Amino acid sequence: MTYTPLIPSSGVAGWNFLQSTYDRQYDAFVKSGSLKNDSEYFAENIGGVTSSEDLLNDRRLLQVAVKAFGLEEEINYRALLQRALNEGTSASDALANTMNDERYVEFSNAFGFGPGQSPMTSDSKAMQAVIDKFQSASFEEAVGEVDETMRTALFAKRAMIEVFGEPDEDDVSQLSVKERALREFDLSMKEINGKGDDVPGVTSVEDQWQDIVQRDTLREFFDTTLRIPAGAAGLEEDERIQLYRERAQVVFGTDDPTVFFSGENKGIIVSAFKTRATVDGDDVAEIAKIAKLSEHILDQMVSRDAALNEEWDFISRQEPLAEFMKVALELPDDIATRNTSDAMRIYREKAIEVFGTDDPNIFASAANLDATLNTYRENAAEAGMRSSEISGNLRTVETILKFSFGKEDAVDGGDTDAADTAAVDAGWYSIMGQTGVPRFLNTALDVSSGLEPGETFEALTVEEQLAIYKEKAVEIFGTDDLKELTGPYQMGAVSEAYRTNAEAAGESEFFITYYSQIAERELDILFQSDETDAEKEFEEALEKLRTMNDEDDGPSANSQWYTIMGQQAMTEFMQVALGLPKEVGQMDIDQAVGVYRRKAEQVLGTDKPSEFISRDKMDELVNMYLTRSQMNNISSGYSSGSAALMMLRS
Repeated sequence: MTYTPLIPSSGVAGWNFLQSTYDRQYDAFVKSGSLKNDSEYFAENIGGVTSSEDLLNDRRLLQVAVKAFGLEEEINYRALLQRALNEGTSASDALANTMNDERYVEFSNAFGFGPGQSPMTSDSKAMQAVIDKFQSASFEEAVGEVDETMRTALFAKRAMIEVFGEPDEDDVSQLSVKERALREFDLSMKEINGKGDDVPGVTSVEDQWQDIVQRDTLREFFDTTLRIPAGAAGLEEDERIQLYRERAQVVFGTDDPTVFFSGENKGIIVSAFKTRATVDGDDVAEIAKIAKLSEHILDQMVSRDAALNEEWDFISRQEPLAEFMKVALELPDDIATRNTSDAMRIYREKAIEVFGTDDPNIFASAANLDATLNTYRENAAEAGMRSSEISGNLRTVETILKFSFGKEDAVDGGDTDAADTAAVDAGWYSIMGQTGVPRFLNTALDVSSGLEPGETFEALTVEEQLAIYKEKAVEIFGTDDLKELTGPYQMGAVSEAYRTNAEAAGESEFFITYYSQIAERELDILFQSDETDAEKEFEEALEKLRTMNDEDDGPSANSQWYTIMGQQAMTEFMQVALGLPKEVGQMDIDQAVGVYRRKAEQVLGTDKPSEFISRDKMDELVNMYLTRSQMNNISSGYSSGSAALMMLRS
């Protein structure tokens, strides 16, 4: 059975969904039905083809070959295809060169049967390229059967890359002067600042409580455990956080979540919640669910801080290490008398400042230990300590550090994949206890499909719900990471999926809009609030300092437009995307190029097609094409059949 591409809506939302799930859908498509069989047959048998006659006599091979180059409508014109293959492309009067159709040139070159050429059929890499083109063309055709505008957009994106090449992230030659200036300025700042942005900071108590009050389940957990009065819901957020901290200090003896929810204490805290919730008469199943969710969320929230605090607590209790750190990190004289929570934060903040990390397993590793010891040596010498005393202390400390640390990263125990999975899971646990989000995501992901008769999603355990959420998210959107799923690129597709499923279930427009707004706001707070507009603000500020204009390459840009206008489907795509009238096509070609260049400069900020494939301009161009196509209720300016044929001939 052949896989049918899934495009839940038209226009930009549908395109974003198709792009975000492209790899998964394309992979499912090429592995399905006759396409998989045809691809495998071609790969297994093309190596035995030594002449054009061999290729033409095996129709199954030929079908793959011609479709790869958009020539499937010519499959019955045997003589034409044989001449194109046998005459090659080296002579100016060879058929492929006289057809004024680049498809024939590519077709002939791909197999190498022309004069002076060597057959390419035994080159597995070259033949795999033919298979890839065949599969891409087939997928675009299948997309076109669902939505013709999407097919045109896919074709345009592929054609632009084929004509102008893949964008080179390191090549700045096609960037504007402004973009180059921004890039160079950013690189310079990174060199000046080093890799400080990549170093995780120490989470403050205030920030941890800020995270807690944004999660409905955790608020309910602490409202019950700390006996927070109902009237507190009306307080401003900073006042509410202060109340939580004061009550935690009284009940737990500390307001630091890293301390009171550490491995040795969290059992007591969870038990306290269950006891007080039971006394309040809460439902037993609901109590268990809130306790389980809260434990999962808090574990992830404090895990890094708790693990490192244990390491630093060990250091603070080993007199040689404590004295070593006091000198190396230039700690305050009263560090030993500070309460544990404050002392651990001071240790870690100073370690990040001096060593670049607050993880002893990193700064005491074989690669970094000498530098760590040297820091102490320099500070001790400046403080006037004797050389013999410094050397003696270093020998002792070196032995302890080598024995105690440097084995693995304490942050994730050396298992990065496990840490990433835990972070993803924590995100899902967070939304499972929210007010508006579950209804939104349950509908968008259609979580009830596939359940046994009589079984409900709400009745499943937390772990079972998590597994379904992640499986459905990957299946539909290609990722189970809520930070990606709720980002600006994917959120539109998620909202569109919710709307589609809610409408199908008979939900009213009012409630669809209502729950969408609630969910999008909550998801943004939970997963995107740490994303700022710093980059945009930086570019706007820097723009005020820039007065340079991009240089005009003139003929180079014109030649690029001539290449595009030699392909009618590409010309039509550009015309719609840039919002130009059809009459442009009736102009003299030089006049038309001038119109296209002016409009592209106005809309995209550049008139050079080679720059369309760089950065986000290609997506911007496709989005404009899809939007205008949808608004004008057109596909590509032709009937569906004509548009498809025109793309294949381009």
